[in-house]
Amino acid sequence: MRQFDLYENPISAMRAAVPFVLVLSSHYATGLTGAIVAPVLRGRTAPVTAFEIPLERDDESLLISVTGMIAIRQTDLRRQVGSAVEHEDAIRRALDRLFTGF
Repeated sequence: MRQFDLYENPISAMRAAVPFVLVLSSHYATGLTGAIVAPVLRGRTAPVTAFEIPLERDDESLLISVTGMIAIRQTDLRRQVGSAVEHEDAIRRALDRLFTGF
């Protein structure tokens, strides 16, 4: 599991609205049993805040929402579906805004 990997949402009942989660925690943080993930939202086509990053996947417009991050067990992340590493700068900017205010 690497930072910015995309996984199928482990909560199947939520997949219609939140099909994926994005790993935010670093793959260099070894020995952890949990991972910090951000929801990847369906159904919204434009960022509403500076904390949302647009993502295209299979011709579908999605949004990564860093304010919705949660901790889950790594073992719950079973099906990797891709990576958002190409959005690393935007994700880091959103996290910086969230935690430092700018």
